[in-house]
Amino acid sequence: MKQGKELAIETNGLTKAFYRKNGIINKIKKQESIEVRAVDGIDLEIRERELFGLLGPNGAGKTSFIKLLSTLLLPDKGTASVNGWDIAKNSFEVRMSIGLTLSSERQLYWKLTARENLEYFASLYLLKPQEMKERVDYVLNILGLEEQKDMLVENFSSGNRQKVALGRALLNDPPILFLDEPTIGLDPAYSKSFRKIIKERINKKENKTILLTTHYMEEADQLCDRIAFIDKGKIVALDTPRNLKKSIDEKEVITLDLTKTSDDMIKNINRLESVNSIDELIRNDSELLKIHTDSASSCIQDIFGILTDHHAQIISYRTSKPTLEDVFIKITGSGLDV
Repeated sequence: MKQGKELAIETNGLTKAFYRKNGIINKIKKQESIEVRAVDGIDLEIRERELFGLLGPNGAGKTSFIKLLSTLLLPDKGTASVNGWDIAKNSFEVRMSIGLTLSSERQLYWKLTARENLEYFASLYLLKPQEMKERVDYVLNILGLEEQKDMLVENFSSGNRQKVALGRALLNDPPILFLDEPTIGLDPAYSKSFRKIIKERINKKENKTILLTTHYMEEADQLCDRIAFIDKGKIVALDTPRNLKKSIDEKEVITLDLTKTSDDMIKNINRLESVNSIDELIRNDSELLKIHTDSASSCIQDIFGILTDHHAQIISYRTSKPTLEDVFIKITGSGLDV
């Protein structure tokens, strides 16, 4: 095994297709439907105790991939093992090995308290009464929910609901967690504290393997040991955050926000590529330019001159070091925004 560690998750050619007709996606193939491969031949290895990120925009296949690994969907092709169990042949053992949160689905009963929710879901694991009480108390404690344990979930903030949902995933003390967009919709301050729980408490102290999906580049950068970029169901890059950014690490990024531009102006904007020290010009859309350069200070005046000569109005600009989103855009030609 790699680096002396066992594999927690392994997939080989994992594939799942849906079929689109009249704008509606179905699981069953119908005549004149268009095949949409949500997961397209993914080969992946995730080590035990690794915090692994799957980074991509909405619709890239992140949630479908997690649903396959958690046996909520059956693959059309390929195989996968979770905690050593085959997802097709040993679905019960797989489900007993994992904890799962899905951002796209309501996971709690809002008319129950936090404690009542956790006690109910703990009972589904056939825990003995004393064992169930101890486990629920432990989960409430590590998530900082002791004071809110008897409050109805419908009165919780979005952040505390996410905590209870995470608590539900921890009840059976699984070695592997699947966290699908765990901080979506949370304010920045709450997201930061939630990420700390995931990284410091659950991954490092509890020694759990975590597969986390997100479209937030900062979240993936801060949390993950390794990251896979997924686009249109395929893994298009995989490495540590540092190594991914290192591919354009020696560059600076100039981001310019322009007023709406015409086709003629876009052709003229392409003249920027002739400016010395510009390495690459990327257009997310006709109003946003990203320029990779060896030195922003040496070329910014030339850039402004060309744009204003061709009647492009610059609303704002900024310079920065490359981010994971810059890497993703370079690889796929599109951004991570939703």
